[in-house]
Amino acid sequence: MSTINALTHHIDQLLTQHRTLQHEHAQLQISMSVLEQELLQQQAENTLAKEQSRPTKQLSNQALEDDLNHLISLFDQATDAHHE
Repeated sequence: MSTINALTHHIDQLLTQHRTLQHEHAQLQISMSVLEQELLQQQAENTLAKEQSRPTKQLSNQALEDDLNHLISLFDQATDAHHE
């Protein structure tokens, strides 16, 4: 009879551990879902920020190109005047 009681007690402990593991697993799945949502949100924000900064960079690049072309034309004028 004591063997049956010991087995019953051991099975009860195993079932308790199993329930605890199931609960922890469910909590981990919830945490993972939350983290996945946060990651997706951050990725979307980063993509939006990159897309919004592109026109500013293009305008800045265009301004630099215009300045460079102006300096080249001034240099060309000075060179032409020097050769004449």
